[in-house]
Order: sequence, then structure tokens, then C-alpha cells
Amino acid sequence: MNIGILTVHGFGFHPNGRLQTAARTAGHRIQLINPYQLICSLEKQNSGMGGLFHDSISFGAMPGTKPAGNSDDLLKSSIPGGLPDVVMPRQGSPMGEYGFVVLRQFQAMGIPLVNGLEGVTIARHQFITLQTLSAAGIRVPDSCFVTRSDSFFAAVDQLGGYPVIVKHPSGMGGDGVVKIDDRCGAKTCVANMLDPVKGLVLQRFFAPKERMDARILVIGGRVAGAMQLTPAHNDFRTNIHQQGSAIAFDPPEEWANMAVSAARACSLEIAGIDMMVEKEGLPHVVEVNYSPGFRGLEAATGKDIARKIIAHVLSVSAGTCALEKAKPEL
Repeated sequence: MNIGILTVHGFGFHPNGRLQTAARTAGHRIQLINPYQLICSLEKQNSGMGGLFHDSISFGAMPGTKPAGNSDDLLKSSIPGGLPDVVMPRQGSPMGEYGFVVLRQFQAMGIPLVNGLEGVTIARHQFITLQTLSAAGIRVPDSCFVTRSDSFFAAVDQLGGYPVIVKHPSGMGGDGVVKIDDRCGAKTCVANMLDPVKGLVLQRFFAPKERMDARILVIGGRVAGAMQLTPAHNDFRTNIHQQGSAIAFDPPEEWANMAVSAARACSLEIAGIDMMVEKEGLPHVVEVNYSPGFRGLEAATGKDIARKIIAHVLSVSAGTCALEKAKPEL
């Protein structure tokens, strides 16, 4: 089976390399797909959804259509392996609009996505994620979303005053996350970070010594692994990307159920659920990632997360193929 990964990175990027190894071990192959090297085509619409082309070389087309250049040989000389049997979007929250165009094209061509468009759309924007979780009855931190400087200061008051955490809605790995301690820092933040089109997310701040943080990975409605996170010295961010440390964590049932519910609420089959609990408090879901890295989780737990991801993707693809074969002919 040919498993496509929508990514701008190569196999040297840890998740891609590990997924390649896991796929090979299972007798399958990984195909890296950079969406910005593809051209979506809607030619000959009466024959299907058109196709995808790798720059000027055909990447694939619906039955009944011809590749760009009207040459049947172009399809044969496409990216090795031809069209993928299933696609995993793994660009993370900064994925641009063209990434969604490509995913929709794959979907229209009958290629299953893991995760799907709805889940990716929700998870790529942190405040939309929080809205979705809250609407599903899942606890989230006190948060505000602003697009104007006046709204920024009103939101600080709404959250109980300084300090507050400020995030870009499409940030990942702890990048673009800052702690604002006073009005002077807030003015600097507004001047340097506030984009009136993209906005900013503000959240109430809890010092690391007053909370516990965990990342729980959910695959196919089950907890695949979990780790407790601790920030680096003099930092409040627990991300491994920001030099945070991790140890294996056996989440209480309430945490595990909440993580699974969060993934389900966000329409994700594979999800990294970041959770936080105040001392003597209740757990909250802070973020949901549709393309979670897992280097730290594998190192902390000793589990083969890449194998679990590939196994789930294969089961989804096999199930989709079975459904297609079972459809009655018209």
C-alpha cells in the first residue's frame, strides 16, 4: 500500500523517518507529498474531479481524464508509486489554504484522509479548537480571542488581570507563545504580535509549580501513549520542542476519557491532546494537535508510536476499500 503524507519536510524530519520505517516493516511504502509542488486540475469536469499534477508532470487523474499535455506517458512517469491509497495530512496548524485545496482534491478523487478535512480545519486554529471542545462539554482554560488592541486590554481584565498567556491561533510547538506580566509588556505584544486578520488567543496563566501538564496521544479512539511534561528551567512552556522534559505517564481514567472525547469532538482519528490540571483542581484540555510529533513520547514510554499510527492508517484504508467493493453497481 502507498501511504501519502502531506508535508513540507523530508525523511530527515523525525516523524516522517519513523513512519517510513514502520511502513516498510509492515510491507508498505511512504510517499511524501509537498502540496506546494502540486497543481490541482478541474479539466474535463464531466469525467470526474480532474487530477493533480506535480509541477508540469502528472501526479494522477480521475478515470476518463487525461494528464496535462495530453500525453498518456505522463501518468506513467509520475511520482514513483502513482496516486497514494491513503493520505495523512501532517503539516501542522500553519498549513496554508492551498493545503486544504489539495486535501479536498484527494478526497474528491476517492482517496481517504487520516485525519479528515473537518478535523484538520478545527485543529489548525487554537481558538476554534477551544470553542469546539467547550461546546462538547469538555473543560478548557479561560480564554479570549481578540483582533484589536482595545479588545486585548479588555480581555486581560476579563481573565482576571496579569499575567496572561498570549498565543498565535495557528502556532505550534510552543512557538509564538509568550507570557505577559504587565501593561507595558502588553503594549509591546500588541505592537509586535497582533495581526488584525489572524488575531491572538489570550489565556489565564498558571505557573508551572501550580499545575501538572501531560500530552496524551489518541489513535482510533484509544489512548496510545501518554507523558507528563515539565518545562525547562526559567520557562513556562512544557513543549519538548522548547527543551521541556517528559516521563511516561499513566493517565487517570478521567484524563484518558477526556482525551478520547476531545479527539472525537474535534473529528480526529489521530490527535495529540495537551492537558493541564491545577493543584487540587480539575483537568483541562489546552490544545489539540492533528499532526502530533512523537519523538518525546517514544523516548519517554518506549512504545512504537509510529507502528501504531501506520497500523491505524492501514485499517482505515482497508475499511474504505471494503466499503467501495460492497457498493452496488448503478
